[in-house]
Amino acid sequence: MGHRRQGNPPPVALIRCRQGIPIPTVPTSLKQGLLLFWVKEWGLIQGFEEKRLLGWVCSYTPEEIILTLGLTPCRLSGTDENQAADDYLPANFCPFARACLNEVLGMSGISLAGVVLTTSCQGLLHLYNALGYFSRKREERFFVYLLDLPRWGSVKRAAALQEFASSLRLFTEELRRYFGTEWSNALYLENLARLRQVRFLLRELYRFLREHPGRVRAAGVLELVRAAGRLPKEELIPLLLSAVRCLEGEIPVPSGSRAAGLLEKLRPRKPCAGPRLLLVGSPPPLSYVDLLEELGGAVVGDDFCQGYRYCLPEIEEGPDAFLSLARGYLERVPCPRMLAGQERFVYLSRLVKEWQVQGIIYHALKFCDSSLYEYTLLRDFFSREGIPVLYLETDYRSGGLEQARTRLQAFLEVTG
Repeated sequence: MGHRRQGNPPPVALIRCRQGIPIPTVPTSLKQGLLLFWVKEWGLIQGFEEKRLLGWVCSYTPEEIILTLGLTPCRLSGTDENQAADDYLPANFCPFARACLNEVLGMSGISLAGVVLTTSCQGLLHLYNALGYFSRKREERFFVYLLDLPRWGSVKRAAALQEFASSLRLFTEELRRYFGTEWSNALYLENLARLRQVRFLLRELYRFLREHPGRVRAAGVLELVRAAGRLPKEELIPLLLSAVRCLEGEIPVPSGSRAAGLLEKLRPRKPCAGPRLLLVGSPPPLSYVDLLEELGGAVVGDDFCQGYRYCLPEIEEGPDAFLSLARGYLERVPCPRMLAGQERFVYLSRLVKEWQVQGIIYHALKFCDSSLYEYTLLRDFFSREGIPVLYLETDYRSGGLEQARTRLQAFLEVTG
């Protein structure tokens, strides 16, 4: 599997892999936040293990396409429970890409049918190559696809829109041919409506988080967003709806129900009445978010691809499904990779004002060029607006919490 040539259609490696074999139970090694953790904890396991799971990472990957073709999207968020990635990627490499590779390689017995990645960054490009090498080495049949993602800057947006729509058509055709499924407009509209409802309910949870800081655990909301990229949408929607209604006081919490279990995970560990904080940058270890609230900081929102930005795409029911998908995903607030810094900063500035944010914590993963480029510009932008910004770098693990504690305490004192 070679590198994609510029201007060519995105490559697809139809690599040999074991046919997915359903299993009756969830492996105990997945108990701490891997593929089926939330599924098992919430009692949503029924029928899940028989589905063909397609792993995905980047928030510009349309779940609508995956669902319409009869597959179950399974968002990878990575794990450090094993270090299998050491055989494929160097240690001084994107820790998120390494964690995602660890997650895929550790899914023994899980019927993961393949992975789709995007040309978002060098980390994902090398993850794509590593997965291809692993599959060839094992001589097992596996679907690996690299979705071409154009830049969305201030110029040539019409061309970028058409290019992404074309990429989505090619992606759909490869999925259809590989898995032997057919595209159904009726099923597409059904999945479009489900995802629209999931995103709306997640935005409602975020609204409750910022309107009632300290009543919802911010790391729990982030954990739930990650789970939303994995769980069956038809079962997730009533669960989210019940949780939102319980939080708003519209209905009592049903004892022993799935909603009660979810609300328990969202329960804050201690009251936090400190400065209102906005989290920006790369997806963080959730233990750091819990530490912030433990120290008294009130996290009122985030701008993570595995957080609030997942909830933002608004897809219209246009005559061309792929053009509508391309427009919906590209026209939301751009991520740092899109090189649309000024547009992002204006958007973040609006959030700071509307959400009454007193400080920003910028989380960066080690070896992440996009974060290093953006942080300096973002810090200078908000310095002019009088908003303090703290740079926090991790290797996507919970290690280093105590070293970070002193810096976070000092930052909260400055912003409080």
